[in-house]
Amino acid sequence: MKMNDSLTTAEAFHAMLIFLDRYYERGGRQSEDIATLLSGISQTLWADGSTNEPAQWHDWLTAVQAAKNKDAG
Repeated sequence: MKMNDSLTTAEAFHAMLIFLDRYYERGGRQSEDIATLLSGISQTLWADGSTNEPAQWHDWLTAVQAAKNKDAG
């Protein structure tokens, strides 16, 4: 993949999920905070691929919009 290739919002979410999961693995699965986050953002419960905690998808969309607007907080 070229570094200038664009991702869809869903692809970027999946990339973030992979990144966090690998970070958690490298850390020896020690962080309860990351475990809780991964549990909420995983897409394993719902047939439509929604996040396990539906509010997490809304939070992701809000973060994407903030990034597009270059909002730091």
